[in-house]
Amino acid sequence: MSKLKFVTLALAAAIVFGAFGTALAQDSTDLSLWVFVDRHGLYMQNQAESWNEAHPDQPINLTYEQIDYTQMHDNLLASLLVGVGAPDLADVEISKFATFTKGEEMFYPLNDVIDPYRADIIETRLAPYTANGNNYGIDYHLGAFIMYYNTALLEEAGVDVNSLKTWDDYIEAGQQVTRDTDGDGEIDVYMMSVETTGPFSARGPMLMLGGGAYNADGEIILESEANIQALQFLQDLVHVHGIARPATGGHHHTPEHFIDLVEGRIASFYMPQWYMTRYPDNMASELADVAVIRPMPVWEEGGYTSTMGGGTGTVITNQIDPSKIALAAEFLAFSKLTYEANVALWTDLGFDPMRLDVYDDEALLITMDDFSGEVPFEHIKEAIASVAPEYTGPFYPEIATIMTTTMLYDLIENQLSPEEVLANAAEELRAMGAEF
Repeated sequence: MSKLKFVTLALAAAIVFGAFGTALAQDSTDLSLWVFVDRHGLYMQNQAESWNEAHPDQPINLTYEQIDYTQMHDNLLASLLVGVGAPDLADVEISKFATFTKGEEMFYPLNDVIDPYRADIIETRLAPYTANGNNYGIDYHLGAFIMYYNTALLEEAGVDVNSLKTWDDYIEAGQQVTRDTDGDGEIDVYMMSVETTGPFSARGPMLMLGGGAYNADGEIILESEANIQALQFLQDLVHVHGIARPATGGHHHTPEHFIDLVEGRIASFYMPQWYMTRYPDNMASELADVAVIRPMPVWEEGGYTSTMGGGTGTVITNQIDPSKIALAAEFLAFSKLTYEANVALWTDLGFDPMRLDVYDDEALLITMDDFSGEVPFEHIKEAIASVAPEYTGPFYPEIATIMTTTMLYDLIENQLSPEEVLANAAEELRAMGAEF
């Protein structure tokens, strides 16, 4: 039984070719890259080596600089505004992307190099990095929402994980799983945890029910009926059905939440696929024998089976030497959209690819010790049967901030109605200058 190593990039290559630089070649084209996740830089560097092997007549010398998340985005915006100091390529996180689309064009469109691959990819993944009809960024992953279960907690309550197909199934099972196990009158195990200072517990249902922050026409739809329905669903899980509670620490990345999972206080939750890396990285594989993933339950037959969460798009800045634009664009497509690259996104980074045709590749269909010896991609493939898109716009960063600072806390902890928390958010946006 093999165990996927989420980081398999050969660090020795950095020593052989010089730290953070790919092998120099005669007449190579220098490209600079800013990242806020070191593994992204290593991945792109590895892809540059693959590019050089496949295109010996167009060698690239890629160097990257890893900078703290906030500082990198601030430095990038400042450099682009003053017209000097930006790299050729940069990673831009999804919640920051709209910051760069409010004025003059700061990134080069990638439509032409993406076009040959559109039939092979889940194209809705391009939507968050699209503005004015142009695709400006290419992500490292699909980020499909999936369920994470602790089968031991389900089985103790007589629940079969494979029986949870609809949310009605889930709620009924949750009432069996959620219980006081030691007789002290306090609930010890909850079926689900929900975020109150993180966006994902709300964003998943909002998008899967047809809502979100923006629609395809670039209009803010915060107060839409779909969003009201999604937030009511979330609130009811906690306060009506009684099967969920706020994640300890407010979101699913706190040390306290990881402890809750390891110690068996939370039976399930949903997050994007990339959260799988947290099981070995943050929980030391302590749930390896009981953790499994499954598709999200659905509200009704024919509805969306998943959506996308998080993400980082790699862009070409407008400060690149014009003579390098075509090569840089071709390299980005090579590193993110080719068949081989999409396999590497899984084997090197542990991310779910955007290309559908790689989901049957033997490199993906492996058993994983961290997930009960199952083949996770059999379930991920089922999950992405119908993926709801996410659209962004100029006020997307502000909406994300409102969601994680006041909106979801008021919804869950203060029990304000969905209509009220959405109206409050809309009022706050209008005070910032948003028109809708």
